[in-house]
Amino acid sequence: MTRSDLRERFRTENPEVTERVITDALLNDFLFDGDKETCAMTRCVVGDTEWTSVEDDQYWDLTQKIDNFFDIDEYPGGGVAYDDDRLEKTTIAQLDEESSAWRTRSSGTPKKYFRRGQYLWFDRPVDDALTIQVYAVLISDDFDNDTIMPFNQLPYLEPFHGGLIKYLQWRVKAKIGKTEEAKTAKQEWLDFVAWMKKELGGGKYGIISLRPYDKV
Repeated sequence: MTRSDLRERFRTENPEVTERVITDALLNDFLFDGDKETCAMTRCVVGDTEWTSVEDDQYWDLTQKIDNFFDIDEYPGGGVAYDDDRLEKTTIAQLDEESSAWRTRSSGTPKKYFRRGQYLWFDRPVDDALTIQVYAVLISDDFDNDTIMPFNQLPYLEPFHGGLIKYLQWRVKAKIGKTEEAKTAKQEWLDFVAWMKKELGGGKYGIISLRPYDKV
């Protein structure tokens, strides 16, 4: 559904909410927010980006490298790769526990990475100009036009457009002072988001292969 379709459907289901009660402009603002929040919570807009490392670099600003960066996508097969080898996700605390001298390591081949705010860090500086690949969750494009669909206009997300009607129910009921109805509508939207996230997760997980333990 386009933005105009969503507004029309909302007003059809809620005939008491006329333009005099809630303007189309305010509905558009709510839909803008609902698109951003739904995409962030379900992590439904994803992509991958590559760049070439520079010798002795150890960290990079992900917001500069990746348009609309929101988070690193950690689903199986995602994460961060260096020279086509997937790196292990870690934390500063884990690195400190392994070796307090990791911050002063000489350049070499990284094995682990962590994210701190908008920055991607490796466990050591790199020693070569090789490809860094990051699989990322993205902030959705602005839902700001009557003729476009939500969720980056991705066709496979069309079955979930109705969730934005539930979002409108929550925001509008709260705006006009129907507190109890707003609470119910908010929970319905949250339940929808949880279901949407579960359904989308089914397309990311695959068969898990188990191998016998290799004795040394």
